[in-house]
Amino acid sequence: MLKVLFDYQHFTEQQHGGITRYFANLINDIENRADVDYQVAALYTRNYYLNHLKFPLNNPAGDFLFERKLKRRIKWNRRYSQYLLQAGHYDVFHPTYYHPYFLKYNKKPFVITVHDMIHEKFAADFNTRHDAPIAAYKREVVAKADKIIAISHSTKRDLIELLNVPEEKIELIYHGIAPANSSINIPQQLSLPEEFILYVGNRNSYKNFDRFARAMVSVMQQHKNLFLICAGGSRFNDNELKYLTELNIIQRCIRLDVNDDELAELYQRARAFIYPSLYEGFGLPILEAFQNGCPVVCSNTSSFPEVGGDAALYFDPTHTNEMSKAILQILADDSLRTRLIEAGKKRVLQFSLQDSMDQTVNLYKALA
Repeated sequence: MLKVLFDYQHFTEQQHGGITRYFANLINDIENRADVDYQVAALYTRNYYLNHLKFPLNNPAGDFLFERKLKRRIKWNRRYSQYLLQAGHYDVFHPTYYHPYFLKYNKKPFVITVHDMIHEKFAADFNTRHDAPIAAYKREVVAKADKIIAISHSTKRDLIELLNVPEEKIELIYHGIAPANSSINIPQQLSLPEEFILYVGNRNSYKNFDRFARAMVSVMQQHKNLFLICAGGSRFNDNELKYLTELNIIQRCIRLDVNDDELAELYQRARAFIYPSLYEGFGLPILEAFQNGCPVVCSNTSSFPEVGGDAALYFDPTHTNEMSKAILQILADDSLRTRLIEAGKKRVLQFSLQDSMDQTVNLYKALA
């Protein structure tokens, strides 16, 4: 039986998040396979997606030792991961992030998934003590990996151009999305404005939220009852509150923490989902919007056209006026909204989660 070892890295630092959801999907898939097994090299984790699993120190003693002590959690989990790597009772290693601690311990084939190249393309945005080394870590790990999974042609191209990775070393495996379930067309639970535009996720500088907010000024001037709802990410910080106040749209901007069902409801009730980011390695929210019957208006850069195809309305994210015009167009043209919704329902079928899992497991088998 093939055994895959996943390490502690992102499961230690993230309680929620796209990268840990990606690995949790792999773990859930492997649990349903008779010829593949896995282990997560962690003593303690409170990751939401792994709450059904048992870990050695996920107990009151572990809570006392680690719950509020991230550095200690990392230190202990890393030592445990090193121990399992040295023991060697696995066939393929798949680290969950880029720290190269494992290189001197691992003696088996390993694969690394590169989700994007934001640390290389937007280095000035990642100059904190925590983030600054990531690009160097990634370069070192990518150079030593047996295979690299790129989640889009855009990311594959960036790996070749920015890190000089040989093309034959890269395996293109798209992210996928699970088939629609009971959360689709769920009863309305949230108290929401009648009309709103939806923004999802963090608002870091490369996410282009400031320019998007500026684009919304002229949109809101023409649509007096329109609100902007920002789902997820942190609360509006002081600078954002000041900026939205100066734009005179703060009273029509709402920020919400939501679970998966509530996010599905937001997609279903929104007039449109806007994705103004300057760069994304893939852009899973596009597929989420498609699946929930929400028209997508997004940037024409990086991986967006690759994922959205002909089912999205595109704009240049560096031009505020072009962004405003695209949003106004989707609000005014019901036939366009209908066409994009129908095209999105077809487009999302091309990104099967099961296909993504099958391709990844087949890569494990090939490496082993």
